Amino acid sequence: MSARAARGQRFSGALDLWGLGYVFLGVVLATLAAWPVYDSPRALVVGIVGGLVGMSVAVLARMLRWGALLAGVLSAVAYVVVAVPLAIPSALSSVPAFVGGLRDAVLGVVLGWKQILTLKPPLGEYQAVLIPFLVIVLFGAFLSALLVLGGRRRSTLSVIPVSAMSVFGIAFGDTGTSSPFTFLGFTLPAPREWVIGVAVFVVALVFLVGAARLRRAQALRIVAAHNITRRATPVWLGIRRHVLSGAIVVVALVAGLAIAPAAAGWSDRSVLRDEVEPMIVVQQQPSPLSGYRSWFTAERADETVVRIDGDPGDLERIRIATLDSYDGQDFHVAADDRFTRLPRAAAPGAGRIGLDITVGDAYRGIWVPAPSGLVQAPTFAGARADALADGFHVDAGGDTAITIAETAAGAAGLEPGDRYSVLVDAPGRSATLTEVQGGESLLDADAHPALAEWADMQELPRTGAGYLELIERLRARGYLSHAILDDEAAADWIAGLKATEGYAFAPSYAGHSTARIEELFTSLVDQQRRAGADATPAMLVAAVGDDEQFATAAALLAQHWGLESRVVLGARLPAAEKVPGIPSCDTECVGANMTAWVEVRASEGEWVAVDVTPQFSQLPSLITEGEQLPEHPTVPEQPHSESLDPPQAQSDSRDGEAPSEPAASDAWAVAMLVARIVGVGLLALTLLLLPLIVLLVVKGLRGRTRRTAADPEVRLVGAWEELADLYVDNGIAMTGRGTRVQGARSVGRPAAERLARSVDDAVFAAHPPTDADADKAWSIVDAERVALRGEQTRWGGLRARLRLRSFMARIAPGRAASRTPVGSRHLALGTLAMAGARRQEEDA
Repeated sequence: MSARAARGQRFSGALDLWGLGYVFLGVVLATLAAWPVYDSPRALVVGIVGGLVGMSVAVLARMLRWGALLAGVLSAVAYVVVAVPLAIPSALSSVPAFVGGLRDAVLGVVLGWKQILTLKPPLGEYQAVLIPFLVIVLFGAFLSALLVLGGRRRSTLSVIPVSAMSVFGIAFGDTGTSSPFTFLGFTLPAPREWVIGVAVFVVALVFLVGAARLRRAQALRIVAAHNITRRATPVWLGIRRHVLSGAIVVVALVAGLAIAPAAAGWSDRSVLRDEVEPMIVVQQQPSPLSGYRSWFTAERADETVVRIDGDPGDLERIRIATLDSYDGQDFHVAADDRFTRLPRAAAPGAGRIGLDITVGDAYRGIWVPAPSGLVQAPTFAGARADALADGFHVDAGGDTAITIAETAAGAAGLEPGDRYSVLVDAPGRSATLTEVQGGESLLDADAHPALAEWADMQELPRTGAGYLELIERLRARGYLSHAILDDEAAADWIAGLKATEGYAFAPSYAGHSTARIEELFTSLVDQQRRAGADATPAMLVAAVGDDEQFATAAALLAQHWGLESRVVLGARLPAAEKVPGIPSCDTECVGANMTAWVEVRASEGEWVAVDVTPQFSQLPSLITEGEQLPEHPTVPEQPHSESLDPPQAQSDSRDGEAPSEPAASDAWAVAMLVARIVGVGLLALTLLLLPLIVLLVVKGLRGRTRRTAADPEVRLVGAWEELADLYVDNGIAMTGRGTRVQGARSVGRPAAERLARSVDDAVFAAHPPTDADADKAWSIVDAERVALRGEQTRWGGLRARLRLRSFMARIAPGRAASRTPVGSRHLALGTLAMAGARRQEEDA
């Protein structure tokens, strides 16, 4: 190798190293941008190592002089190899887990994006959430490295994928931005996002300027090596270049500082996470509040709903469902509520409480009983653990948890015997409602006239304190009843209340529709009007019902007071305030412990629980206007009432269906699992090899079309084109100028010149060619193909068949014709560089 060639390689290596350094910095910036999405050291490993793997594949492909197609296949293979150890380390625990992790890695290329959008950041290492980030950095670094190693024009395009990698952390991040930073009286909103954006711009600018200077230095070296004199560059031009570069950086920084505050106030930040809703079955379920009385039947009152192991500490309640929307018929989860996944690993924190919960015989359904404030997804145990974990979601506030895992009976959710562990933050200082100011009514008074009239009759201020007094009056003037008949079904809860304070049964209807609640308030209004202004509290007792009706009434009263409210179904724990009528539960919660309460939003934005269970010591007595109740009222005789079956709920419940067939044997289940894994693996392999298969098929169809043309002359010309494409794919240079014979001579192979002369003689002969002439030409092509395969290794022959050069040459024939042999270089740095390039070509 000459000294001049060695210097050219050295400067080319400097350009390559400069470009690879830029790509690596882009990977680092992308990793920093994605850190808030994951908040896990594993994300740093995935980002840096994944980026280095992608860059290494690009460097190896260039060293082996592979085309873009083979390089892409190698990058896909590298991804499959490193995906599980890097992004899904939990799958290394066993062979089945590894196979499942490999399946998630392949499918995650397409499906992983939606998974991370249905999770609440930080994601940690939950399942395969790191797969999309690995795809971004590995393939992004691979493409960027290919571009920076591909010459001047391509290297400039590398700025696009390098910058795009940093967009991942912003697009898939949380809606909120980093906390504002104040320095010397200037406030910069979203400082982390601003720093990353400016850094991406500055690094790209430095790369482009540095690459241009290195190319200029290379051109000057070539000129000096050929002893070409050049005029010295004025000093002021160099100064101008440096000043201009610095000015661009300063302008970028100042513009960022000026635009950031304004941009932060333009509109609410919107990310991809805000546009994706998980597939859930919440809207298909009947309202859990509508089935509240079923807890107090003889079959369920004493049966276990959940068993709690562990010290609940200051936790006051365990909730089943939070219902925030009322449609006049029932309280349910609002249609626009979002349910997302919750990471399985939580960031470290102090004072957290861990509980183990077991589902009892009295409970089944999609709602997951758990305290509010889960910091991570529950750890499920048992045979259905994986299915329950995959189906677990929480609402945006973390107050309602569900699992949509399918049960053996074909339903969805939990079933008796399911176990899980939860980790929650210890409750802090409870907010109060006393200082809350109400406002204009959020309730349609025309739809609730009795409610509005009773609330106005109390003459209380529209404040939080006034609302609490209103609820105390509602509870004191109500009477607890869970049934319409005093029969065997209601014997258990009646006996329990009688054992405490001598309870006397009063019938009440179920339901919490507008009509039912208006009936309740109508009785209150009529009783207060008849009792008069001097009535004692005992004279005002008139409303009969339980937590179903009183929770709905209290929630609607809060809305009438101008306050946000919602209804919660669950149970009270020992730390909660004791409420007569519904006892709290400790280690075991049974049906008789189930209650409903109201939560009202405080001025600090927190929800405050308000108990609504009515009293049961003073039985209501209907009075006429002006009548005075006796000091010791007697219990009135209750009229006989017939129970009516409620109408069938419109839901997708399968309770009435015939039981499903017995499950298949374990051997059949294992066989189906293996078949599914093999099928997914074959599908993934087919998807990876599909571009190569398509390429081979297209080449085969192209050759078949040429060989089977009806006109012998067309078949002859097709034989020559097939041979020319064969040479291009095998890396044999053929000039695109001149006649066929001249092109064949440039190849230096006898078969090429023989076929060229045969085709020219047949095409330009006085008589048209025959089928024998065409067959002879194609026999030359077939023999030459066999000869080329014999001169190559098996791997080299496969590379030739998978190359796209023959297609690209026909798409851009001028470019293909001007292609120079490997080792020469084209410089386009102005007249100074072109002079050196011409001299270099002449010497070659």
